[in-house]
Order: sequence, then C-alpha cells, then structure tokens
Amino acid sequence: MSQIPNAISVIIPTYNRAHLIKESLKSVLDQTLQPYEIIVVDDFSTDNTEEVIKSLNSPLIKYVKNQRKKGANGARNTGILMAQGEYIAFHDSDDIWLPKKLELQKAIMEIDSSNHMNFCCMEVDKQQTIPKKRIHDVANNLKKKNFISTQTIFLRTDAARVIMFDENLKRFQDWDFCLRFSEYYKIFHLDKVLVIQRISNDSITNKVNYLESYEAIFKKYPYLKDFGIYNKVLDQELIYQKEKNTVNFFKLFFLKLMRRVIMMYSF
Repeated sequence: MSQIPNAISVIIPTYNRAHLIKESLKSVLDQTLQPYEIIVVDDFSTDNTEEVIKSLNSPLIKYVKNQRKKGANGARNTGILMAQGEYIAFHDSDDIWLPKKLELQKAIMEIDSSNHMNFCCMEVDKQQTIPKKRIHDVANNLKKKNFISTQTIFLRTDAARVIMFDENLKRFQDWDFCLRFSEYYKIFHLDKVLVIQRISNDSITNKVNYLESYEAIFKKYPYLKDFGIYNKVLDQELIYQKEKNTVNFFKLFFLKLMRRVIMMYSF
C-alpha cells in the first residue's frame, strides 16, 4: 500500500478505557500539527469506550473494533496495516501528548532523512523522566535497558511494516520492537518531554509480572544478559527465584549495590 506523503497516522490501541480515552484523544486533536488520521483499534472492549470515542465527532478518527481480543500488540499491528500516512505515531489510550509532539518529531525526520524513527522523553506519573538525558548511541544503549516507550515513537510507515509487533509478548513489546528496528534502521532521540504517562491500576505495567516478562525477553535475546548492570541484576533475580541459596543471594545483593551506584550517572 502506498502512503500519503508527509501525512501522519496516529495509532491508538485501547481496551476498556472509556474513563480515560477522551482526554488522550483530545491531546492528539489539539496538536499544533494535525495528523491525517487517528486510528483507534478497540481490542473488544466491554465498556462504553466506543460511545466516548464517537462523542468527539471528529472526521480524523477512524474507529475499528476487533471481533476478539488480540492484545495491544495485535491492535497496533492492525493499525500499522491500516495506516495511510507516510509516518506513524503510536499513542496509548490512557496517556497525554503535549501540543507540539507531532510538529517537533516530524521536523526531526525532515532534517535528516536517514532517521527512520525518533522518540521523545516521557514524564511518568509526575515522578521521573525517561530517559533522563540525551541518548546518542541508541542501538547499543538499548541492549543495556529499555528507555523507549511506544507512545514516544514517531517512525516511517514502511519501516514499521517491516518490523511489526510481536503478538506473543505480554510486556516489553516496545523494547522488543526497538531492538529489532535498530538492527536495520537509525533511531534518533529527541531530548524533550512530549508525553505524560499515567499509570492506572489495570495498565500492563501493573498487571504483568515483570520478572516473567524479562525472562521472555532474555529467552528471545540471550545476549542481553551480558549487557549492562540492569540486565545482570534481573538475570540474577531470575536465577535466585529458581535456586534460593546463600551464594545466589549475595551475588544478587552486590549486583544491586553496583546498580545503585551506576544509576546516579546513567540515563
């Protein structure tokens, strides 16, 4: 499918977000640079999400409802295949974009055509910024830990269709997507907060066991366990959970001490 030059397709997966999605969508509609379309993929919601979306009465919004639950990754893939714009920006139905997000991220792509993706910083629950500072060598730093969240990503549609999301992963789908993306394409970091993340009680961050999720990522990318203190701590946590003995306990303890020191200077 050919894309419309310079046009932006915003993709928003959602599930039972009637109480949050209106504000999220308004943050897209209030952008200084308007998207060509906003594709909302409803993953078989059982609340009045559809009613809330349609109440906005925007010609930009294209609402599609899955006939069965496919998960957020499946919903994003549906949006990727539907997208008509040259560019895609992912959003989450419980988060907020700042008004200049699309304008600034599109400008990055126009300045350097070798960039196939860029991502911005994100404020998390008014407590921290991710990442804390400018990331220069994105591909290598991604091996150490994840710092790119889907709602911060702006990329070329043709590249997104090459990579796609792994629908078998319950968590860290953004990390997996970006690891694979960085093998083939250049990623640029726009060191500016343009996304406000709101973590709700039923968000994936709270629902899915993080150690099990790391185990799935390490199984897919075994080499990650050798990169960076964060991954080494998590790998040792997994080892300790399976074999709780004094040696594994002290290995984990000292690795966590090292991580605390390194965190003071890392991104």
